[in-house]
Amino acid sequence: MEKIPVKNIWGNPFIWLFCLGFFSFGVTLSLIFDITLILPLVALAAILCLFLFFRNPLLLLSLLIIVRMSLDYSAQYFSLTLFDISLSLSQLIGIAIAFLGILIITLKHRALPSFPLKTPFLILFLWGSATLAYSVAPYETLEELLRFFDLFTLSFLAFIGIATPSDFRKLLLAFFASAFLPIIFALYQFIFSIGFADDAVTIPRIFGTFSHPNIFSLYLFTLIVFALLFLLTFIRSQRERLFTSILLGILTITLLLTFARVAWVILFIFTFLLALFRYRLLLIPLIFFPLVLFAFSQNFQDRVIDSFTPDPDSSIVWRQNLWYDVTAKSIQDGNRWLGSGMNTFPLVSESLRGARFGSNDAHNDFVKFFVEGGLIGLFVYVLYSISIIALLIRQYRESVHDSALQIAFGMMLLLFCSLSIASLSDNVFKNTPVQWLFFIALGGLLGLSKKSKQ
Repeated sequence: MEKIPVKNIWGNPFIWLFCLGFFSFGVTLSLIFDITLILPLVALAAILCLFLFFRNPLLLLSLLIIVRMSLDYSAQYFSLTLFDISLSLSQLIGIAIAFLGILIITLKHRALPSFPLKTPFLILFLWGSATLAYSVAPYETLEELLRFFDLFTLSFLAFIGIATPSDFRKLLLAFFASAFLPIIFALYQFIFSIGFADDAVTIPRIFGTFSHPNIFSLYLFTLIVFALLFLLTFIRSQRERLFTSILLGILTITLLLTFARVAWVILFIFTFLLALFRYRLLLIPLIFFPLVLFAFSQNFQDRVIDSFTPDPDSSIVWRQNLWYDVTAKSIQDGNRWLGSGMNTFPLVSESLRGARFGSNDAHNDFVKFFVEGGLIGLFVYVLYSISIIALLIRQYRESVHDSALQIAFGMMLLLFCSLSIASLSDNVFKNTPVQWLFFIALGGLLGLSKKSKQ
């Protein structure tokens, strides 16, 4: 793994004086604004992250993944108000990662030209920045640009920090470790029936440490894909094979208990495509497992039947009405070409429908980009998606010399295509946990590919 020399930086007393001053500044702000010791703790965490970045980028990346996946639930209990701006813990981490991104680009700018993901990120980032000129909510647009820059930072950190298959293996283990607390919370919700209430399901839907079962389900689906990848390419012993098989079973059962149909569908599609192109034995459980569930689970039956014959009050009809209303309003307001600005869909929807119909998120990334960017924004999103698909296909073809890498890029291609299908009825682009896992893993694989070619 490529490392930045530690002695030249942490052996310098001025660095430690700067850290002490940063910590003291946090204490001062805490006393002035009466926000206890949150800022000093944030300052200490930032100093630790800075140290780990120079000492061990992979360890820093792993810690960020594990911590981030357990923070969404805390947003309803804790927020930090600073200068009339309320920030959750996950948003504080996002700001810290943005500063880290500036540092990484400054120190490792020579690696940027060889980073294959720079083009897709640049396409979307430039478009989002351009919408600031006319956005109906500039702050919301800036917040989304910051989140997208964080994704670039994390994928680039994985690209420069992962040099061997062993490094990528450790990264996958960090992915699995990040699921420990969310699954514990999910099982607690299931046992005590305190999950998300849904009129279409008789039992509460579990959501773990996330804000909604659909977010949790897509996160679990992504982990299932990486667990399969680990099982097929990175197993070193029978004990690891047993552990990964048990993990796959737990992830699958937990996903089923979210009762998120979109996750069920894309899990079926992904497994079918994987079986069709490479592992035909997967067709056997793929056929019989859904039949068994349909035969013995009334909740599963109701959920499937409702998909084909939805009630007027079902979430399917609600989505269709939302898409029609908001796109019609966007056209009537003269936003057919440019839209209302990046990350403004909820505001446009709320101004039209209010909050009485529930969530104002798009639940369709194509509709979202049309409303926020008009036909130009929709074209940019399609171009962004095609550029990632083209990159994955090219990497798959160029990895014929390394079967493990070829399998990994092939599964990443199927994963991205499955998530693109899910984006037709869910908020995949805004699903930060899923986007983190995908782009960190892709950045790491691209780094591995580069090292293997060298």
